[in-house]
Parts: sequence; structure tokens; C-alpha cells
Amino acid sequence: MNKKKYYKKIFNYFKNEKKNIFIYIITSLMIVGLNTINPVFSAKILSAITMIDIKSMCIFASLILLTSLVDEIIRYFNYESSEKIQNRVEMKIKEDVSKELFNLEIKNFDKEGTGFFASRIDSEPRALAAIFTRLRYNATSFLTSIGIFIYVFYVSPIIGIFLLVFSTINFYINFKRTKRWEQERKTSNEMYEKYSSSFGELIRGIKDIKVLNLKNYLIKKTTDDQRELIAYGYKTGKKDQKVRILTSIIREIMDFSFIVIGVILLKYNMITGATFLVIYMYKGRAVYFLDDINDLYRDYKSFNLSLERLYELIDDTKYPKEKFGSTKLKNIKGSIEFKNVSFGYEDNEVLKKVNFKINPCETIGIVGKSGVGKTTIINLINKLYNANAGSILIDDTNINDITEESLRNNISTITQNPYIFNVSIKDNLKIANPKVTDKEIKEKCKLCAIDEYINSLQKKYNTLVGENGVILSGGLKQRLAIARAIIKNSKILILDEATSSLDNETQDYIHHSIKKIRKDYTIIIIAHRLSTVIDCDKILVVDDGKIVGFDTHENLIKTNKVYKRLYKKELI
Repeated sequence: MNKKKYYKKIFNYFKNEKKNIFIYIITSLMIVGLNTINPVFSAKILSAITMIDIKSMCIFASLILLTSLVDEIIRYFNYESSEKIQNRVEMKIKEDVSKELFNLEIKNFDKEGTGFFASRIDSEPRALAAIFTRLRYNATSFLTSIGIFIYVFYVSPIIGIFLLVFSTINFYINFKRTKRWEQERKTSNEMYEKYSSSFGELIRGIKDIKVLNLKNYLIKKTTDDQRELIAYGYKTGKKDQKVRILTSIIREIMDFSFIVIGVILLKYNMITGATFLVIYMYKGRAVYFLDDINDLYRDYKSFNLSLERLYELIDDTKYPKEKFGSTKLKNIKGSIEFKNVSFGYEDNEVLKKVNFKINPCETIGIVGKSGVGKTTIINLINKLYNANAGSILIDDTNINDITEESLRNNISTITQNPYIFNVSIKDNLKIANPKVTDKEIKEKCKLCAIDEYINSLQKKYNTLVGENGVILSGGLKQRLAIARAIIKNSKILILDEATSSLDNETQDYIHHSIKKIRKDYTIIIIAHRLSTVIDCDKILVVDDGKIVGFDTHENLIKTNKVYKRLYKKELI
């Protein structure tokens, strides 16, 4: 990973927060200053108490009260500026990473679970933006500790050297632990992503899990992943506990030694009782200033790890991005041509030197047994995957040369299980075309035989459909998806088993509706039921990844053995 390049990208997010960063830095420095002078005031007031100097006691008590009040006010502005920086930067990083997520090739999502990507997009931007929150504490703590240590060293060099020795020992132990912590966090993150993926599948597939009675099996699988994660956390926690015990023992030895040295210094009048008492009160801050360096180092390593994990999604190295051309299609006609196209999912070759051409405004059916490559053809037309060999042309232009907007805006695909968004029916339709009018929405829904159902609902088109259209049947979801595709008004319309969940009457109605618009669109229909494609201009017959026929129903039924076999099976 090019750290310099990504540091620059990350810190660009902070450029828009110059005002808040300025407030944050100034208030942090003021907090450090106030925290540093408080021990001085404490020493003065203790000295006044021992001398029964009432006037000095009142003066320094008032100063401590004043600095404490000012400190609280400053901390408010310090916290507010830090929170604004963190929240705004986190939101902007998430927004940009989400955009980049949609640029990744689909094969990345085939390999990794959705929980994997969701986990990274949620946690890593937060970790990067939170650097200011951690800095607010660690940097301020470090500077304050340095100030107090300088004061201690000034009033008693012997105690200063003593505290420095113990600080160095403590720092060395914690620093060794921090160096091992980086690899442990990497492993923990990988295990958490595995658990997130399992848990995500459990929630997404809850209906099928219930009906297949897989609840116990899948809960056990998810629990095993969680147990593995917890066990690893316990293992690393034990290491941390050992370090804490060791440093605690060293601290107890230091406290005892500190008292011994203090007694000696007091005996020989090398330090006053009041000064020693103040040093004793603040020795915790003075002795652990090197630990603050260790904490800052851990923040730095944590920042780098989050940066690396986040930019793996963006860098086009580990997770390749989609690549499009610069050609914009104007007045698209809708012709599609495959020239010697071959494609496979990893080692499994699905399409083998496929050749065919669909003319503008033709309605084409694609038939074949399950798994022969029908949907793969559609995926390649949509450029969800890239062909391994050959070329795919739309209006005689290679799809690799076409812009994403031109390609995707001119193709509408309705799948067997269309995704319905958790918004109202109207909003689901307007997603495809925000400028569409209510009148046009109603017309398209009538065309797709869903308007009558929608009007039977209490809130009609404003009815919320739930996650993935949970309140709708499979057939209603398909009709809504078809209406949405028609509203998009793309030149190429693809129906991939899009009417499989419809009853025969509704299916016939929609096919009749499609006939009304087919003269204006290039339409591709994938179907298992040959009755749905008989009226197509031509039918593409796919078998074992090859095109074994491309003709009208009348001609194929006479000359094509594969098509004839499929047709006879349907009649049985």
C-alpha cells in the first residue's frame, strides 16, 4: 500500500474542517497549560498551609478555582470541535467508500460475504475519523505529563531522574506488547468479518431457514464463529493482563522506593514537605509520560491498519474495480452482438465461443436447461462480468468502450427475485426515474397488472413494502419490478425468468402488455416455460454453453433437436 498517497487522501478530508481544527489545537494547548500550572498552585497553597499564611491560602485557592472553571469551559469547546471533526469526516469517508463499493466487480461479492464489506465500511471510517478523539486525550495527556515532569525535575532533579528510570522500564514493557498487538488486531478483524458474514446470512435468509428447519444448524455455525472470536479475544486479553500485572508490580516497587527517597530528601532538608506532597500527588502523571508516547504509537499503528483495510476496497489491487470506456451512446437503437464470446467462473467454463446478433427492436427468447449459461449471457450484456475472450457490441460499439452511464441507463433487467427497497411503492418506482409523473406511474402499473392491487391498499401508492418487499407476494414483486423497469424507459429490456412467479392469467396479461411495447424496445426474455417465448421474433437455444439454435419457433421445432426435446418435455 502506498501510505504516502493514502495519507494525503485521508488528510484531504480534514481540510474542510480548518476552523474546528484550529479551535481544537488552541483549546488543547490551553488545557495543557492549565493542567501544568495547577501543580504549582497546589504546591503554593500547601506551603501557605504549613506556614499558616491565610492571605496566600486564599489567593492560591481562588486561582485553583478560577483555572478549574476556565479549564471546564475550554474542555467544552475542545470536545465540541473534536466531535464535529470526527462526525463530519466519518460521514464523508463512508459516503466516498460507499460510492467506491459500487465500482467493484461483482466477482468480489461472489468471493466475500456481504457482512465482510458491511463490517469494513461501518468500522474503518469510524476508526480513521476517531483519530482526533484519541489524539485529544493522548496528545493532551502527553503534553501535560511532560509539563508536570519538567516541574518535578526542576524542584527535585533526584526525584526527576528516579521517575525517568521507572518510566523507561514501564515504557519498554508496554512498547513490546504494542508491537505484538498489531498482528493480533489484524487476526481479530478477520475473525470478526467471518462472524459478521455468518450472522448476516442468518438474518437475510431467515424465511428459508425457518421453512427448511435449519435454525439449529445455522445458529450453531454462527455461535461457533462467535465462540472462536471470543476465545481469541480471551487469549490476547490474558497477554494484556500479564503485562498489566507486571507493570502494577513495578508501580508498587516504584511507590515504595519513591517514599524511601522522599524520606531521605526530607531528612537532609533537600526538599520541603509541601513540595514533596505535591510531587507525590502528581507523580502518576509525571512517571507515565512515556506511556503516552506508547499510546500515540498504538494510535498510529491502528490508524495505519484501518487505512490499509479501507483502501483495500478502493485500490483496485486486491478487489478489482469495473472498468468502462469513454464513448457515450446517443440515440441508441438497441442492437446486441456476441462475437466468439467465452466466459467462465474461475475454472468452470460456462460459455464457449458464443456468436449471435439481435437487431434493434427485436424480441428474443433464450431457452435451455438450467445451468447452461442463459443468465450468464445477461450478466455479460450488463457488464456485471467481463468476457474472458471475444467481444460484445451494442449498436456496433464494444461495451468495454461505453461509459457506465450510457450502458446501464439503456438496459433494464428484471430478475427472477427482484430487489424491492424498503420504501413506499411509489418511491420504489420513482427510483428508476425520479422525474416520472404520478399519471405515468399509474399507466405503467396498469400495464403490468398491479394497479388494481395497489389501489386496494389503505395507503395505495404510499404503502411501505418492508424490507425487500416483505408484504408483497413473489408475483407482485415481479410485477412491480417490471413496472419499474418500464418506467426507467431503457431501450433494451431484459426479463430473466421475470414472470416465473406469476399465475398463467397474469403472465398472459403481462405478455400481452409487452407485445404492445415491443415495437419500441429490444426485448430479451429468458424462460423455462417455452410457451412464454413462442411469439418472440427469434429464440436463442443454449446447450452446454454453446448456441445450438437461433431461429423462429416454427423453424426450430422442425429442425432443432434440443429445442424439440425441451418443447416436448413441457407438453408432458
